[in-house]
Amino acid sequence: MMNRQLIIGNTVIKEIRAKSALSRSGLPEYDYALNPYLGCQHGCIYCYAMDFTKGEPGMKWGEVVYVKANLIELLSREVRRFKPGIVGLSTITDPYQPVESIYKLSRKSIEILCRAGFHVSIQTKSALIIRDLDILKECADRVDVGFTITTMRNTYKVIEPMAAHPMARASALRRIADLGIETWIFLGPIIPGINDKREDYEPIIRLAKETDSQVIIDRFRPRQVVIKFMSSRLSMTRPASGDWWVKVMGLIMKICRDYGVNCITAEDEWKTIKEKGDK
Repeated sequence: MMNRQLIIGNTVIKEIRAKSALSRSGLPEYDYALNPYLGCQHGCIYCYAMDFTKGEPGMKWGEVVYVKANLIELLSREVRRFKPGIVGLSTITDPYQPVESIYKLSRKSIEILCRAGFHVSIQTKSALIIRDLDILKECADRVDVGFTITTMRNTYKVIEPMAAHPMARASALRRIADLGIETWIFLGPIIPGINDKREDYEPIIRLAKETDSQVIIDRFRPRQVVIKFMSSRLSMTRPASGDWWVKVMGLIMKICRDYGVNCITAEDEWKTIKEKGDK
C-alpha cells in the first residue's frame, strides 16, 4: 500500500509498508541486512544494487526512492525475536542519502539495534552521518563505519553524480575516527580509465593512514543492467586489458605498504570470513 509522496531535488519519494525490517544477509560479513530505503538518490552509475532492486527504484535508478514507512515499528518487534548479530546498514542502498534527513530511519534503527545488543556495520557516501555522532558515540563498541571513496578528484561527479564530495566524506570519517569508533574505507569499484590512476587512490590511502582505517579494495564487476545504465551516461570507459587489474592492484598494494596501511581486496576479505565461519 502506498502512502504519501514527495519530491526531493529530482527524486520522487514514495512511502511503502514493508513486511519485515531485518533480512538474512547474502554477504558473508553480515548476519542480517537492513535497508530502510529502496533505490538511492545518489544515482551512482556503477552501483550493483540497481540489479537487486525491484520495481521503479531499480528501473529509474536515482530518480525514485521508496521509504519503508513502518520500518521502526517492524524493527522494534524483530529485535525481541531475532538472535543478536551483525547488521549491514545498508546493503542495497545508502542509509544516509538525502531522504534520511527527513525520515531519520537509519538513526532510529541504529539506536534500536545497538540497545538490543546487535552490532551495526554502516556503509555510506554521505556526510549526513555526522548528524548522528551522539548515537555513534553511545554505541561506539557496537558500530563500525565505512565510507565508500572511489577517488579524491572531481571526476567523482561523473560516476557518483549526487553523492557528497569526497572531501566531505573524508572530513566525516576523521570526526568519527576521533571518537574511537572502528572505521574503514571501501575503495571501489575501480573502473578502467575512470579512477585507476595513482592520483585517484593515493590520497585515499593517505587518509586511511591518518584515521587508522582499513582499506577494502574492489574492481568494477560488470552486470548487464549496470552496463546498460552506464553506457547511457558515460562515454569515457575503456575495456580492461588482461593484466589491468594485476597492475593496478600491484601499485595500490605497494602504496599501502609504503604508508603502513592495512589494505585487503574484497575477495580476500570474503574468503577470510568464510574460512572463519567454516571452523
